[in-house]
Amino acid sequence: MDGTDYNRPRRPNADTLTYLKSLPFDERVAHGEIDDYINYQKQITEQPDAEIEEVEYPQALSAALAALDEIKHEIASLAGDEFGSQCIETIARITAPYSTNAARKLLHGVSGYMIHLSTHRYASHAVQTILQNVQQIHDSGDSKVDIAKILEIEEEDEQEDGYQLPELKDSILSISQEIQPVSKDLAVHICGSHVLRSMLCILGGCVEVVPDHLANKPGGTMESGGTRRGKVKSKKKKKKNKSVMTADGVSNNASHAQYKKVENGRLDATDDGVKDCLYSFIYELTQLNLKSDEDEVSQQPGELQQLASNPSAGPLLIVLLHILIQTSASSVSTAGKEEPETDQDKANKSISDFRLGIHAPPTQFSKGSPAEKLAKCLLCWDDSTEDGKQQEKAGDIVYGLSGETRGSHVVETLLRTSNDSFYESFCNAGKFFEPEAFADYAHHDVSNFIVQMVLNTARTREQVECLIKCVEGLINDGYVLDAKNRRRGIFWRAVEMSAKFRIGQETILKCMRKGFGTLKSDGSPGVDECVHQLINFRQPEEGKRFAELDAIGARTVYQLLRFVPRLCGDSLSGIVAKYDAAELESMCNDGLASRCLIDGILDGPTAQKPFSQAVKKLFEKLKGRWASLSVERVGHHTVKKIFIKLTSMDDRKALSEELADGINRLNGNAMGRSVIADCAVKDLMEGEDVWNAAVKKRLEREIFLKEIVEGNFGTEKKRKRKRKKAPLDADVEDKKVKS
Repeated sequence: MDGTDYNRPRRPNADTLTYLKSLPFDERVAHGEIDDYINYQKQITEQPDAEIEEVEYPQALSAALAALDEIKHEIASLAGDEFGSQCIETIARITAPYSTNAARKLLHGVSGYMIHLSTHRYASHAVQTILQNVQQIHDSGDSKVDIAKILEIEEEDEQEDGYQLPELKDSILSISQEIQPVSKDLAVHICGSHVLRSMLCILGGCVEVVPDHLANKPGGTMESGGTRRGKVKSKKKKKKNKSVMTADGVSNNASHAQYKKVENGRLDATDDGVKDCLYSFIYELTQLNLKSDEDEVSQQPGELQQLASNPSAGPLLIVLLHILIQTSASSVSTAGKEEPETDQDKANKSISDFRLGIHAPPTQFSKGSPAEKLAKCLLCWDDSTEDGKQQEKAGDIVYGLSGETRGSHVVETLLRTSNDSFYESFCNAGKFFEPEAFADYAHHDVSNFIVQMVLNTARTREQVECLIKCVEGLINDGYVLDAKNRRRGIFWRAVEMSAKFRIGQETILKCMRKGFGTLKSDGSPGVDECVHQLINFRQPEEGKRFAELDAIGARTVYQLLRFVPRLCGDSLSGIVAKYDAAELESMCNDGLASRCLIDGILDGPTAQKPFSQAVKKLFEKLKGRWASLSVERVGHHTVKKIFIKLTSMDDRKALSEELADGINRLNGNAMGRSVIADCAVKDLMEGEDVWNAAVKKRLEREIFLKEIVEGNFGTEKKRKRKRKKAPLDADVEDKKVKS
């Protein structure tokens, strides 16, 4: 941005910084006080005659609003100071969601200085926080409730020295027009690109959804000031676990971020002026004119593809694609019909899916939508032909971006969000269904992740058949099975795909045995031995609490256990028979091993063989260790789950008796007490009849919940299976189709 004229604020006032340091702000306490006061006021309105304990007005909100009035003329100056910027972030988070006037003051404070602030190491964080908090009003659970009125905040227009504070929409559009001419320069700037993301989200009426396993991490707020940026360095450096997560693992990047529409926003994203401003930004960045209804002509590859490969601009383009998907009314959501009811259920499911490598289902863009136009613009797509194999420019661009660290994330996003028609054309352009090109991608250090995403996002049975033929040779020669090659992620996704579509399962098992035999050069080992090598489990070293295992191998085994039951016997033996009681106990206490291996057994069809036999054997091996597992943070989940999955009442009674012997130990913490309740331990101590009644009631409740879940999520699949009359072995079905 050399040669661009922009305003630079003066240095912050030392007295103002001293004043801010005297304010003991705590965001969590502040929001807790505000929520308590809002609920108190609601109860008074709904139940005027009831005796309700009085709640004081939130002092933190009063202090934050007063502080904002004191510093409103110095916001741009304070944003350039490390501590000052943190205080502005805290004030913005406390005041902006509840007061529109506060949001207007914050925006007006940075107006005129946006180019400088957007490229400043501290100020850019403050600007992002302001932009993220001025759009969305605090969700009180009732859209008719006026939060500002409940909190007694005056929202009338303020005038000082004859000057009226600009409206919120005018401030946002003014800031947008200020940075629009230099948007390309900001896009490649590490700080400026993040400010652009926040600005585009406001104009598109979207907000990023932070996963529950990453949100609200403890230790993030300072005693006075805002959120601490970066990690606090420990005094002593700790060695990283060697094999917990590998390069094949799941990373948190912009391609997997989730966005949703703001339901109760202050700025109307459908307003013509706001929409024109968003489209102007898109034109400045990509030269794509969305204001015109005419189809764009294919351009020559060049600057836009360089932006897609840039560490800062690449993620920005991904965010822009997600925003256009959300703004399109005809976008298709691939999420389930219902989500878990409570916040705790959502957090538990998020952590569980993260350990299994399951991404949140994306929203796909529809045909002819602005998002599809942007995707085609990125690929220099030729609309004159529908055949993806004839897209020469697009094929070269896909191949080139797949080998770039940041460009590959853009390709992943296109694979996840494309509609079915464009997905197939896209894969044909990249030659992902051709064995030679597939192997070329798989051998590259970066593009192998694209291959994993293709396997993970396959849409039709025909595509799955082609992909299994492509991956078959890589498994046979052991390339994707050898841990040294760091390509086990490809095998994991291939197994996952085969389990999902029930195609080629016997082929996958046969190739796995042949591949491990090639590595060992001593013939094909059994499936149980292959499973043992995939897990690569090692007991925790002395002084360490957790065991070590191959994360990708464990996830692969979980998917192997999702094959048809008659093919799972050897895989189950590779866990239950190959490991002794001490090793199985360590697995139960490890988060990853417990979710992938132990739950892999217990989540299967335990009412039929071989799963019922595996559950029985697991129970027998861990006898004498159930009480110690019951008081562990992770292990107690296995105890509660196996109590339900055991098919014999005698086995359940034996488990309850063992837990009753250690009831004093179980009463020592919350995990043990939950096991006492779920496994009917106290009921057994009262008598066998009482225990039988309690267990019967618990089993009926589990059956009822299972029927509800299957009714919400599994009805459609069951109908399809009945209609197709698919045999257990999908390979046999393939032969019938060919004949």
